[in-house]
Amino acid sequence: MLHFFVLVFETLLAVSILLGSLMGFVWQRSLFEVRAPVKYGALLGIAAAVVLAGLKMGTGFIVREYYDLAVLSIMLPFEFLLLFELFRSRFLSSEQASSTFMRCIFFAVAATWAAYALPDIFIYPSVFAVGVVQVASSEFVFIVVGYAAGLLLCYLSCSTAYKISSAVPLRALFPLCVGLLVCYVTQQMIYLGQILIGRGLLPRYDWALDLIIFLLNNAIYVYLLILALSAFLACVLWKSCKRSVIFGSNPAERRKQRSLVNKRVRSSYFYMLLLALGAITITAGHWLDNRKAELSPPVAMEVEDGLVKIPLSMVSDGHLHRFVYTTKSGVKVRYIVIRKNESAYGVGLDACDVCGASGGYYERKTQVVCILCDVVMNKATIGFAGGCNPVPLAFSLKDPFLIIDTEDLEAEESRFAY
Repeated sequence: MLHFFVLVFETLLAVSILLGSLMGFVWQRSLFEVRAPVKYGALLGIAAAVVLAGLKMGTGFIVREYYDLAVLSIMLPFEFLLLFELFRSRFLSSEQASSTFMRCIFFAVAATWAAYALPDIFIYPSVFAVGVVQVASSEFVFIVVGYAAGLLLCYLSCSTAYKISSAVPLRALFPLCVGLLVCYVTQQMIYLGQILIGRGLLPRYDWALDLIIFLLNNAIYVYLLILALSAFLACVLWKSCKRSVIFGSNPAERRKQRSLVNKRVRSSYFYMLLLALGAITITAGHWLDNRKAELSPPVAMEVEDGLVKIPLSMVSDGHLHRFVYTTKSGVKVRYIVIRKNESAYGVGLDACDVCGASGGYYERKTQVVCILCDVVMNKATIGFAGGCNPVPLAFSLKDPFLIIDTEDLEAEESRFAY
């Protein structure tokens, strides 16, 4: 539950806050009807994200970094144009600042933000929804609840940011919106530098590598600055509401004004609560979610005539057993064995098609769990392909041994060559 909540919240919170804040600024300045450009731009971005997610899950040949590089190459110029237009609008009337060009910028920004942030959101369900855990199990319910709660809170953050920004005085709203956008652009430029240097598209100077590593290690502070600026926005609205004077020509009008002020105060409190939850999630929640489980060391078995022979007595206790085979090229291929019932064994690589070989599996309270995505395996499905299940590995039983051909292990060398 915590894992998917943290993933969704971390992925969408910043862009949700920024989108809501900018929409509120445009609405308050009466620049144009902002919902239409954002709506249609977001739909285009969602379509691109769905296509990438489908290709990623269906083929496995899509390199996410190259997709992100393409999106960022389009996104960043439009974000800089948006910053320029925001500054320009400060010196123009609403009628002068409103233009088709600015509508197009918002359309492009909404499209690229959705295309950049949403692919993972569409990929996550495939990890737990396709033959990985039983739908009727409490584990599946907890996963879905965590995923849905992350989406709901991001939506509430966006809508509340819009309400706050629609009411905050413009003299405070403008610099805070610009600050939020600059922070988000900074996050993206750090990631862009990581892709360009990591993929060898830029020269790997030592100073550039050191700079990127430093920025990546401290990227969380940029995220926290986004939350701090947003919290300051809520504080500005709260303070202005507390200082506001209720007026009206009759008691009904004054009650209406008082109700509006109270609603804005409640929105400020709720927004600060959401932001506090966001800060806790990206710090303590992220730390809890990324704690490494204790993995039992893989055991190297002797090879006889091209066959690995594992005594059944070693793996017949119903617990997870991890093994390793060193290929002719020196690559260590990890694999697991578990007895599923009286007559069946589950044998697979210590890797899956979703998380790759950087993950692996461990045993937690008699359950087999993916260390990266925290999904619990249905023991009955280990040995079958699909979802986050271990990649199946061919074997045979010849009492008193479980036998694996080393050619099958050699064939999987590329998965572990990192």
